[in-house]
Amino acid sequence: MNRRAFLGMTAAGAAGVVLGEFLGKAQAALPTNKAAATTTNETLDFYGTHQTGVVTPAQNFANVAAFDVTTSDVKELQALLKQWTEMAATLMAGKPLAVEPQDSAFPPTDTGEQFGLDTSKLTLTFAVGASLFEKEGVDRFGLRSRKPTGLTEMPIFHKDSLQEQLTHGDIVVQACSDDPIICFHAIRNLSKAARGVAHLRWQQTGQLGVKAQGTKRNLFGFKDGTANPALQDESFMKNNVWIDSGDGAPWLAGGTYMVVRRIHMRIETWDQQTYSDQEEIIGRQKVSGAPMDGKNEFDTPQFATDTEGKVTPLDSHIRLSNPRTGENSERERILRRGYNFMENLDSVGRINAGLLFVCFNRNLQTQFEAIQKRLTNPHMPDQMLAYTDTTGGGYFAVLPGVPSKGSYLGQALFE
Repeated sequence: MNRRAFLGMTAAGAAGVVLGEFLGKAQAALPTNKAAATTTNETLDFYGTHQTGVVTPAQNFANVAAFDVTTSDVKELQALLKQWTEMAATLMAGKPLAVEPQDSAFPPTDTGEQFGLDTSKLTLTFAVGASLFEKEGVDRFGLRSRKPTGLTEMPIFHKDSLQEQLTHGDIVVQACSDDPIICFHAIRNLSKAARGVAHLRWQQTGQLGVKAQGTKRNLFGFKDGTANPALQDESFMKNNVWIDSGDGAPWLAGGTYMVVRRIHMRIETWDQQTYSDQEEIIGRQKVSGAPMDGKNEFDTPQFATDTEGKVTPLDSHIRLSNPRTGENSERERILRRGYNFMENLDSVGRINAGLLFVCFNRNLQTQFEAIQKRLTNPHMPDQMLAYTDTTGGGYFAVLPGVPSKGSYLGQALFE
């Protein structure tokens, strides 16, 4: 038995022993410190028709990581997904991946940095990229005929500056929790278990305002997520998020399409804009979040003249992203789940910060891309593009949920 197979069996055996505009008004207010003390160890069930981390209320921290599959053996790929299934269920249940003390003759199965910490509502969401099915014309695992027709590589939109090492990937994992160490621990141990079969391609962390009430704000200082649908709106999720068997890939029923975009914000340039210019660029009032012609955050924009005689610009962000008119307006809506990131300085000394944009939709072309093409139309682009730069991310198909113990991630794809 080779070392890779032995370590894989060891890790799998040990695991068996202990065996996201932001959420807006759908996001419940965070509990007080007293309440938090009794709720931080809440755990969520890994098993179900749909994966967690899609309609789950957004936790405070995220870690999104993409993997490249290095093996050419489909059985090794299946074995990895089976192992990851067991590990994900164990991690989300708040249990260690191995009993203690671990075997002193081998590297630790569980790296241990989470010991003593609450799981803090950890969710793990697994998705696959177009390159898993076909790469450079090669049918890597005999799965090319099963690739969903709508799953493509994310194109380069107007004003994008995609970096190859930060873009695409065969598999992506989204870890979310109210503790960043818990997110890191999950990605680290999944990566460790994948050694010899898959390796990390890129990783991006993000966070929300931990004690912020109501709609969260992005790093431009504006509320971000006001128009997001309510997570309890099952009709919306059925129509706009969850894929069904009639969408062209029956094995993907119960899944959804995921868009990830690492959007760098030009903080220093933005900070030089006047208060009124910032509001006109976004199309909302900065403090209240109300539309320019409204009084309250959740007022529906009419794009009419406001009390000062100003009209919301045609190229403002909210007017292009959701025009709220036309037969396709409702059908285009997506479920957003986003996080802010802050990462020291870039190579020329500017603040390296921005938005980890994540969204889920049933059809990439008629939903996300329809919106994005309006925002990036070179004839009248979104004003905000002058202050942002998308450098990475990708398109991915979120696998259906694992219905019960004994099943595994992506099982219907292979069988």
